[in-house]
Amino acid sequence: MKLKIGINKLKYKNEDITITRQENGAISVEAKTDIGLAFAQGIIHATDRLMQMILVRTIAGGRLCELLQDNDETFAIDKFMREMALYHEAKKEIVNLSEDDFNFCKAYAFGVNTILKSCSRPFEFKLVGLHPEEWKIEDSLVTIKIMSYVGLAQTQGDIEKLIIQMMKSDTPIQKLKELFSPHLDGVDEKLISTLKKTHLKDPLVPKEIKQLSALPKIVASNNWVISGKKTKSGGAIQCNDPHLECNRLPAIWYELKATTPNNTFFGITMPGLPGFIMGRSKYISFGFTYGFMDMIDYFIEEAKGGKIRSEDQFTAIMTRKEIIKRKKHHPEEVYIRETSNGVIEFDISKQLLPDGLYLSRAWSNHKDGSAKSIEAIRELLNCKSAKEFQLCARKVTISCNWLVSDIDGNIAYQQSGRLPKRSHSGLYPRFGYIKEQQWQGIHEDTQLAHFENPDCGFITTANNDMNQEGKPLSINMPMGSYRKDRISELLQNENNFTAERMREIQCDLVSIQARQYLELIRDEITNYSELKELSEWDLRYNKESIQANKFEIFYHNLLEEIFTEEFLDQKAYSHLKTETNLLVDYYGNFDRIIFSNNEIWFAKTSREQFLKRALTKTNNFLKENKIPSWGEKQTAFMTNIFFDGKLPKFLGFDYGPIQIEGNRATIVQGALYRAHGRLSSFCPSWRYITDMGNDKTYSILAGGISDRRFSKWYTTDIEKWLNFEYKEISL
Repeated sequence: MKLKIGINKLKYKNEDITITRQENGAISVEAKTDIGLAFAQGIIHATDRLMQMILVRTIAGGRLCELLQDNDETFAIDKFMREMALYHEAKKEIVNLSEDDFNFCKAYAFGVNTILKSCSRPFEFKLVGLHPEEWKIEDSLVTIKIMSYVGLAQTQGDIEKLIIQMMKSDTPIQKLKELFSPHLDGVDEKLISTLKKTHLKDPLVPKEIKQLSALPKIVASNNWVISGKKTKSGGAIQCNDPHLECNRLPAIWYELKATTPNNTFFGITMPGLPGFIMGRSKYISFGFTYGFMDMIDYFIEEAKGGKIRSEDQFTAIMTRKEIIKRKKHHPEEVYIRETSNGVIEFDISKQLLPDGLYLSRAWSNHKDGSAKSIEAIRELLNCKSAKEFQLCARKVTISCNWLVSDIDGNIAYQQSGRLPKRSHSGLYPRFGYIKEQQWQGIHEDTQLAHFENPDCGFITTANNDMNQEGKPLSINMPMGSYRKDRISELLQNENNFTAERMREIQCDLVSIQARQYLELIRDEITNYSELKELSEWDLRYNKESIQANKFEIFYHNLLEEIFTEEFLDQKAYSHLKTETNLLVDYYGNFDRIIFSNNEIWFAKTSREQFLKRALTKTNNFLKENKIPSWGEKQTAFMTNIFFDGKLPKFLGFDYGPIQIEGNRATIVQGALYRAHGRLSSFCPSWRYITDMGNDKTYSILAGGISDRRFSKWYTTDIEKWLNFEYKEISL
């Protein structure tokens, strides 16, 4: 079947369903049950985003070499995905689904397969000879797993592995402890000396994984809710803008409006999953930012004679053999080894594990990481209050900071994620063969942070520290609080808020981070001819600003001066800056050292001396070079996720070039960086505003509805998104 513009009548079992497509491509669904809605979503997603769905499934299953392309890069990805066991564990989780959740996923799969059986393959698949297999329930479960890991838990794992590498390479331990204070206080000489003898698999995560634009990499985000006491309408107002990689096509999310007999919904969905991810109904509005919960730990394991140490004994290693089929090579056998803690990091191409010390990687969503999220997604369709939503959202296995508002004006916060019961901060490795140092299970979701209706009348989160007194430590590496602080600054002193005012705030480009640094150098800056104009800068990272670019040059020169003096060598710092996103994520740790004038870090060279060095270096550079505007520097193409920029631009698979406004510390996050030769970004992937005092929602998507290059809906919203414009939708 093919969805036509206008009304499309369908039937699932005995239920009549209507799918309506407007001229602009937008879709709405009328269904009598949640099951019927799930079936309709399967039809819709497979119609407009089948290439995206199958590509994600193929990557997650470690089958790129078998089904798409066979080369060294895809083989590295396949090996990593087999080691992660995302698909292996997703299949095992089906038995954890309740009957209702199973039928929810089954109906979605039936919808997808209806399109697979009746429509021609996307031409990209014809090019590589791929005949997509039917969609299965485990394909939806693995979509949740990959959302939970790539860009989220993966980034936490990256910083923990970096800390391990630094301890192995004799990085000054006191400086390291201060940089990550207080979370490395438990590190002692025994741990460091043991790590120096421990085998490290290199690279940590194959660079090819981070290059995959097809994967839904949730990195950062803003959200806030305002009580009806502070709004003009008297209804609560909510704003969401999840920050993901946006230099890609199609958009990650899929917008949808849906009506059932008892409710109406509008929001974003994830191709591959039934239900809504963020949005609103008649009763509630909801959305999340990434919560930065530490769901990953490393353990030191001792292998001997093909066995693994447990206390004073050695027991069998759990080993699983898999075969990676390859289009251009013979099939490859791989061996995935696990302990009771996690997966042993060692070359899975090798059948034997030599004696020695290794790291195992424990991830709390490795097992049992999907079924509860399906339950929550289905149940939220029936939530009618903020309180009901909190009870539902805490079941989600992905680390999220959820905000919710309801028609009674209530606002609330709820943390989600599977938080390990651990005996330390989680930021450094423990000895896996000592039972007291192992995880002791997962905290009950009642132990996750939550609160309702604060006296200030609003709640905002922006990947900042949301640890709550009286609750277990869950976050040890939050982002800097600048975006959250700027939002709070704009909300706390005003009342009578409207959706129009929210648009202005959601498009704010002012950097509190830059403001604080300029306070440090204000008395000194007038002595530098090329920098003194920064004293008059409006602190905005708009595309026309040259001052923003000048400040960034100074900022990075300052970081380099400080953190390459008796800490990181130049090569290591350059790798951190250019080959990872860790500086983009964790700049707050570096800033804290500078603003606190930390005595350990500035014992040899004072902070003032470092500031003068950076100012001089920057001033000299500016004298000798023409500085582009911020927009000229922040230029990128939105590339098709299948061809990833490899086709000539005139063919139209890529869009641009575009100029990305904002930076890491502005409400409009516009982080653009090059990693492993590929340009990546964190940007608002969807902007959303709603006032619960009426039925209006305002939104815009970073992309279009369809993943078909020759569809008129391939790039639908991009120009409006770039110009901070919105669509208006009524429930």
